[in-house]
Amino acid sequence: MAEFDTLDDLGFINDKQFICSCRGFLTRNNGTRDVCERFISGGGHFYDIVSRYDALCAYVLDREDGRTGNTMKLIAPFLKAYGVGDLQMHNVSAESLELMPKAGHTMRYALNVMPTFVTTSLYEHDVMNIFKELEIPMGNLTCTDLSLDSQDMSRSDARTLRGEIAKISSLRLPRIEYPLNVPMELDELDMKMLDVMDGVAETVNSLDSANAIMRSMSSIGSNEKAYTLLEIRRRTSIELDGTAYIGSETSDYQAMELVNESGGLSMSFNGEDFAVRGSNIAVLSNDCTVAAVILQEFYNSGIGAVLELAENWNGEYLKNGNFSDPYLVDAMLEANPKKLPEVYAVNRKNVDEIAKNSAAYRKKILGFKTRYPQS
Repeated sequence: MAEFDTLDDLGFINDKQFICSCRGFLTRNNGTRDVCERFISGGGHFYDIVSRYDALCAYVLDREDGRTGNTMKLIAPFLKAYGVGDLQMHNVSAESLELMPKAGHTMRYALNVMPTFVTTSLYEHDVMNIFKELEIPMGNLTCTDLSLDSQDMSRSDARTLRGEIAKISSLRLPRIEYPLNVPMELDELDMKMLDVMDGVAETVNSLDSANAIMRSMSSIGSNEKAYTLLEIRRRTSIELDGTAYIGSETSDYQAMELVNESGGLSMSFNGEDFAVRGSNIAVLSNDCTVAAVILQEFYNSGIGAVLELAENWNGEYLKNGNFSDPYLVDAMLEANPKKLPEVYAVNRKNVDEIAKNSAAYRKKILGFKTRYPQS
């Protein structure tokens, strides 16, 4: 904690803190998907299917053993089966990394004014590269721990897992969207995918070496992000109404909802549908400076000032408003000369429309690129 508590040394008591996830806010690319695409036959499609299977289990079927975070655990044995090691993962992650504009500037701003934390489901290989490029310290980080080099896998188990890839590759990726935590009948494509993936998961769990890899991991999913939030509150003694949480993925929903219901700042930044539904502020932007402007308002004046800012989000208000750091606002305006980032105060009446628009915008600016075409 001491690494970020510089204000304590000056005799000040922190009453605000900041927690964020990565993709959509700090980074454009998905490092795990990039690694899969590089080393596994049809790896991009493989990742998409596993990720959807995970989300269906956790948020639509509400299975007791289903939670986001299983994606990272289920993928790891397949990477081992294709001979992937930790150095290879680290190098591919570094090669494919795409930061959001001004991500480093925004994070350094937050670090200078309040305790700052990052919680992400990404493998530590990805996070190490992200933090290096952003030039921020590795302290106060929660991510998915994985060491492939320390685990063994027999040739027989590796062949079995590579054989399962063919089953996954044959599946079509369903596109239908389902309401959050509302039991309902699944689409026919999802039913087929669920049946195949249940079988794949059963095969993976039957292999001792695959099980050993998954047991060695501490993956970060939706439950873990919520637990991390509560643990941070315990350690810092800063309540959730003094917490700013920026998330963008489905796995952020539970933590964001806790902050939202407690009167803190729960900001969806280029968020997926569920992230918007857990937020009280939604941002659509290709530049991170807007997040620093909103964090500034929250730090100085609380959630009421942030909601007022969102309700009056226009060029005239931003140029003439009484901000504690007008230079930060000017930097945001200079970074967006043609069109302001979209900022909304989220409520029950507008959440459906904002969630739809945010998901579409996210797809536009974060859409997957084929980096490693298969021969």
